[in-house]
Amino acid sequence: MNRLRGHLPVLMVLLVIVLLGYPLALLFGLPLAHRDMNDLRKWEHATISASPPHDLAAAPQLTFPGGIERGLLVRDDVPIDWHYRLVEREADEHDQAEVVTALVLEELPAAPLTPSRLVRWEGELEPLGEGVYRLPDSADAGDPTLAVYAGQRLLTLGTVRAREVPEGERLVFSFPPAPGLRVEQQAGRRVQRQAAGPVLVDDRALREGRDYEDLGGQVRLEDAPPFGSSVRRVSGDYGVVDASAGLVVLAAEQPEPLRVAASVVRLAEALEPVAAGNDRRYRFAHDKVVESDRDRRVFVGRTLLSGDPERPGERVDGATSSFTFDSPMGIITVDGVRLTEGQDYVREGNLVTFTRPPARNARLRHYPDFFLVDPARGEIELAAAPDPGGTVWTSRYTVYARPSCGETVLECFYSLPQHPVPFPHWIATRLGPFFEKYPLADERNVVWATLYTTLGTMAALALGSAVGIVLAVMFVLLRPLERALLPWVIASQTIPIIALVPVLLLILGNFGITIQTSLLPTAIIGAYIAFFPMVVGTVKGLRSVDPLALDLMRSYAATPLQVFTKVRFPAAVPFFFTSLKLATAAALVGALVAETESNNRRGLGFQILGQVQSGNVADVWILLIISALLGVGLVAGIGLLQRVVAPWERA
Repeated sequence: MNRLRGHLPVLMVLLVIVLLGYPLALLFGLPLAHRDMNDLRKWEHATISASPPHDLAAAPQLTFPGGIERGLLVRDDVPIDWHYRLVEREADEHDQAEVVTALVLEELPAAPLTPSRLVRWEGELEPLGEGVYRLPDSADAGDPTLAVYAGQRLLTLGTVRAREVPEGERLVFSFPPAPGLRVEQQAGRRVQRQAAGPVLVDDRALREGRDYEDLGGQVRLEDAPPFGSSVRRVSGDYGVVDASAGLVVLAAEQPEPLRVAASVVRLAEALEPVAAGNDRRYRFAHDKVVESDRDRRVFVGRTLLSGDPERPGERVDGATSSFTFDSPMGIITVDGVRLTEGQDYVREGNLVTFTRPPARNARLRHYPDFFLVDPARGEIELAAAPDPGGTVWTSRYTVYARPSCGETVLECFYSLPQHPVPFPHWIATRLGPFFEKYPLADERNVVWATLYTTLGTMAALALGSAVGIVLAVMFVLLRPLERALLPWVIASQTIPIIALVPVLLLILGNFGITIQTSLLPTAIIGAYIAFFPMVVGTVKGLRSVDPLALDLMRSYAATPLQVFTKVRFPAAVPFFFTSLKLATAAALVGALVAETESNNRRGLGFQILGQVQSGNVADVWILLIISALLGVGLVAGIGLLQRVVAPWERA
């Protein structure tokens, strides 16, 4: 019991360190997660396109996914002149979205509105077995506007990526709620339906029960996906397995034939004017529009507008003021900033003359029909106002849909590929696989690496202590020598070790020493750091003798050797062992640095560097803990040596 009480402070400190690991992990990880959430470059893209009807058999009552307040019917990018109005209503149990748009025809066309008038089929899907189908050759599986029907019912395309990043060993993956899946009411609570379709790894569809086990919100794969692979799960009626081969997989078998619509009536989005009286500024229904979207299609009536930027015919050299473009009208921008005609430039057909030459190598662009003025708010500006009654609409554009890391900061925290400070239990779960990574007979095993670094540290400590003790004795006996050399001893510790190691390795290499396997660099670098505390501490100890004791030894006619062994050495012992403990820690640091810089594969330093480069942060922390425990053990060994050499110090 008494021994337990003696170790209780150490155990309490260890417990506090473990508990502090959790807030520290959040402190260092949450800012990175918040950065990923706000970095649009790391967001997933979503294509907003004209939507085909849910159920062709329900004509003339048509419904379309999503709520669209302003829209118009189109077919093959041509508006349809039917009289109708759009209303929003709640989705039924067959709809994926929470809100759908219902089309109400106020006046039926002259001919009955049958499915044959709504769609023209391209071909049927070819079954390949286990829910996998091949699209017709003319269909593009990567086209987000692709319309696939089971009989007369539209199938929804959707996959979600796993929260976790495959690293070659992970088997369990979880998936966020699928975007677009309807929120259901269950027992008075709003519950978002989870993705429950097949799991996709790269271009391969896995089957439940054979390739993975469904754990409810998570899946356990039979084989770990390789590092950098894509792990997805089907969240809609089907998902794309391999776009280049035209392969798709169904979430559930469909009893009706599967067909692709070559042409179908769609509900497109009409753009909303930004402000009354401004007939050139319009806004998309969704914000965070992708600037670099080359597939964006904006129309005025039946006319497709061009938003592709034109480059000037002349080089922007900082002195030229006049530039020619392909189109005779449009919007001019310099480095993404829209310029005002008449104020910043004047136009004469294709020739544009600036009042002040643009800066050298400035990004000068000309947009013939429209320019995305404010991507964050989804606002565009037309080069010319549309004719009275003309509708500005879009059949397709891309937006930043959601952060790829997750919907919340905490989800992004858990999906970080590398955590600067992992949770303590994450480190604990890696202990077994880490120590079993290599067999004990392999020199790459961490046990052999620890023993090798221990040997190098002890060699460095022995060399550094010998040099330090000799210098300390000389400084005490010869004061002029101390005044001459002590400033240089101090200056030696200001040289960065990281810069000294390459020079030492070059010198040793010229003498034919294989630095990748030799302990000599470790011993020299560790001794270089360790000798300084030995010099300072030993000098202080040798001079800590009581002057009265020295006078007494002189009165006894003692020799200098007797004075040293009987008076100075006993007085210097406490200082010597304190310096030796400091030198031990310094020698260990020097050994790790030398092993890292010399690529010595046998030591802990090289293993730490390798795990850092591989991104295995938890393994890095395991190696750091091993290094810390090694340092504690070596210092404790010095304490035991002190008890043997100077037993009087126990009192």
